[in-house]
Amino acid sequence: MLNSIRETRTVKEGMHNIMLEIAEETYTTFYGNISEDNAMDILKQYLNYHQDDGVPRDVKIKHNRNTHTVNIYANLHYLDNEKSSPRYYADDVIDGQ
Repeated sequence: MLNSIRETRTVKEGMHNIMLEIAEETYTTFYGNISEDNAMDILKQYLNYHQDDGVPRDVKIKHNRNTHTVNIYANLHYLDNEKSSPRYYADDVIDGQ
């Protein structure tokens, strides 16, 4: 699922924003109901998968029934964060190992 997410980022007046767009069918296959708790879980997994140390806050979720997408919006905070350890997933492929 993490590879099928479309990401858009912006920075305005020093505030980093992220929007994740997920196909409605993909979202409901993994999570069922659309909620801010599930949105936070997806966002944390996505950032971890991409080894991004941003801390998400002000998470909002919007279900667009016309385009059959679920959009997750959040602010990302980078200052005073601890560096996280890289994590690896089963679908990561490292050549030569």
